[in-house]
Amino acid sequence: MKQFLISMMMICFTQISAQMKIPADLNFTTPFYKAEDQYIVFPPKPEDKDLSLGVPYFDPSAGYSYRYLGNLKVENDKLIYTPSDRNSAITARWQNLELKVAVLSGERVKALNLPLYPEFLAGYQTDMLDRDFLLEKLSAMNGAGYSNLALADLEKLRRENYQSAKFYFELAFAYNALGQFAKAEEAVKEAEQNNFHDELMIKEMHFALLHQDKLVAAADYLEKNFKNFKSKLYKSEGIVNQIISFYNIKDSENTEKWIKIYKNEIGEDQYKSRVEDITIKLKKDKA
Repeated sequence: MKQFLISMMMICFTQISAQMKIPADLNFTTPFYKAEDQYIVFPPKPEDKDLSLGVPYFDPSAGYSYRYLGNLKVENDKLIYTPSDRNSAITARWQNLELKVAVLSGERVKALNLPLYPEFLAGYQTDMLDRDFLLEKLSAMNGAGYSNLALADLEKLRRENYQSAKFYFELAFAYNALGQFAKAEEAVKEAEQNNFHDELMIKEMHFALLHQDKLVAAADYLEKNFKNFKSKLYKSEGIVNQIISFYNIKDSENTEKWIKIYKNEIGEDQYKSRVEDITIKLKKDKA
């Protein structure tokens, strides 16, 4: 499975304060990712005196993000806007895509004398085709641990016969992340039939086979694809997972076989101590 590192600013929000009278039209019901490119406010913490105003957006190079614009003071159901220092704009790489926020209505935006379309977003315009851009968003969701949000659109792209190596990887990754291992296997097979085959899809297929307890099939598939790995680390991870899987079902013969494969193909790396531990356990089991 891929590891997708996203830097972010941790901002924690709690229940709405009873001390602040929130205007009735500010409903905290919209998930962060669905409020993209719109003005939003977060649920205030109990001690907050003002609301935080900002805009969620998608940066193709950094994923889902948030731009803080300033504060809103609530006075007699009106919102008084105090902009942030333009020389110190705060941008956070966002992790909690399902956080419920309130989207400002067009009337509220107009009353605050804000442009209907946030001006800074011009710097994030892209010439990518719509479906390619959507795939980037779905990839970010996968990487942030929200495959549950990504899967429906990935399956829609599949029905539309959208194809690319990245697409098939993201589809297989989402299925694996959600425990739908047979569907992940099917997705990789479809990718291979369409001539898309790389080490990331090999990893997903191997993962899917192992988690369906198809250990021999997983071993055969992995060994057949050794030559297709560009990353020695990915190759090593697959071999070590194969060793662990055989050891867990007490198949000492295949465990020993794959320990030898590890020594021949990898030699030593960060997983050496793990392999040595299993080797010691095997000897104790036989004693």
